Amino acid sequence: MKNLYFLGPKGTYSESGAKKALEILASNYVLTPISTISKVVETVEKDINAIGILPFENSIEGIVRQTIDNIYLSDVKIQAEIDIKIEHCFISKANDIKKIKHIISHPQALAQSQQYILKNFDENIDLIQSASTAQGANMLLNLDKSYGAIASEFVAKDLKLNILDRNIGDIKENKTRFVLISKKPLNLGKNTITSIAFNTKNEPGALLNILQILKNHNINLIYLESRPSKKVFGEYNFFADIDKGLDELTSVLEEIKNNCNYYKFLGSFPVL
Repeated sequence: MKNLYFLGPKGTYSESGAKKALEILASNYVLTPISTISKVVETVEKDINAIGILPFENSIEGIVRQTIDNIYLSDVKIQAEIDIKIEHCFISKANDIKKIKHIISHPQALAQSQQYILKNFDENIDLIQSASTAQGANMLLNLDKSYGAIASEFVAKDLKLNILDRNIGDIKENKTRFVLISKKPLNLGKNTITSIAFNTKNEPGALLNILQILKNHNINLIYLESRPSKKVFGEYNFFADIDKGLDELTSVLEEIKNNCNYYKFLGSFPVL
């Protein structure tokens, strides 16, 4: 039996993405939660038959830096993208929101629900950060009715907690982009996005030269992010998503590689 590892505990949005992936994968996988992003990548890297799913980018908060950094430092490749709609609920043992004095959730969920919190609670409300929305919900089981949490509807139902409000996020069209990772190609469909990482020469116009290569070939760059190289202060790696599959980019990527100090292919994949 093969494993599909997701960022746990059970009840996270990562598990929702994993369940969606199971509907598409041809083989049987066991859903297995792991506590951190780095451990998901490390575990998948050691098991040729394993798959991992990780949050990559949120439509409000942006890139998940731990994910991109760990993929970059590993031998795994991105095999697919899965988008999950994020609908936060306010949950508690209590059945009356007026009883709540403390709110627990992941920092992103708290940030994404600021207007709801300001509207329904005074300045004395105690905001408590948890490692995930699901962990925050689980913490309620050992706390009294003065505690509430921001989490998903399915974890509330699984824990038999009251849902006091639904879809409380400040922006209703909130999505998170998850990526499937593995060492072995999964061949899940036509590849439409290619991800690369590169480090440019330390000279004026070095990044512009890379962008000009894409422009010359009429290729659309859909994402670009810089991250510290963690080797030399002031040196940065760039991460890019290109709007084409690898089959259409072979010569272009070779040209980019020849204009960089360092280049790494991160994956070419479909959006499922």
